[in-house]
Amino acid sequence: MSKLLKAVEKAKRNKRIEENESWIAKGDSHVEPLEVEDSIIEAIPVSKQMPKANAKTCVAGPYCNVTKDNEKDGTSCMVPSSFFKDDLVLDELNLAKNRILTRNSSPMFTDIYNLLRTQILHRTKKKGHNVLMVTSAMPGEGKTITSINLAISLAREVDQFALLVDTDMRDPSIHKYLGIEVERGLTDHLLHDIPVPDLLIKPGINKLSFLPAGDPIRGSTEILGSPKLQDLIIEMKERYPDRYVIFDCPDLLHAPDALVFSSYVDGIIFVVEAGKTSRENVQKAMNLLEGRNVVGVVLNKTDKESLDVK
Repeated sequence: MSKLLKAVEKAKRNKRIEENESWIAKGDSHVEPLEVEDSIIEAIPVSKQMPKANAKTCVAGPYCNVTKDNEKDGTSCMVPSSFFKDDLVLDELNLAKNRILTRNSSPMFTDIYNLLRTQILHRTKKKGHNVLMVTSAMPGEGKTITSINLAISLAREVDQFALLVDTDMRDPSIHKYLGIEVERGLTDHLLHDIPVPDLLIKPGINKLSFLPAGDPIRGSTEILGSPKLQDLIIEMKERYPDRYVIFDCPDLLHAPDALVFSSYVDGIIFVVEAGKTSRENVQKAMNLLEGRNVVGVVLNKTDKESLDVK
């Protein structure tokens, strides 16, 4: 049994996993595609609950205006816990509740994602692999939080920019974790030719841009497999070689969307939740990704004991 599958099995049996503890599962410095036993790159905690968008604690330019008194239609924004960048206000308390990195995150929590960032940069930068997707076997295993925090950590790197794209068109949720409302997104570019720059959001974090998915749609598999999206990804890669593009994709085992999309990106980050993701589902997902470049596996919600794999 591979190192990853052993860790998953042991964590599943351990009933005392503590959400507030974070331990790092370090992999080798080089990861061959689909060599799962050498692919564990981080172990991080995730939030159990899906957040809801809250218009009272965040403001985006096209949707409402922020005055110097931080008033929006008579409703006060949470100034002490918010930070401002361009035309967006994010509530740091809400972000922290949703397990999103903020300026005030604990050093341990911040370092976990910094280590994840460092290992991904080590495995991709020299190869020019700057277009990555994040997926999981099943829903609710932490892929979206991983996508967001990885993008934030990348944007904090010196001379590094990040673009976070929500491509989970069946159930887009990045905007919910950030606590913002969106009216348009990637689907509006693909279906209605709205220019991408008109759809980008600056989420109050220096050097980070966010492209929402837009409204949930049917036929997402066909859209994700469209030549127009392929051309967009190629353009992103060629036009912004200094920018990492992180795509939050659907899970692999419920629909073909992520599998279709995986052939367009430079690398795949696969998220596993210790104590939840079954060995069978990990194996099914790895079989589907055969021939793709799996950069590494992020192992969520573990304790030290569950990672003590011989």
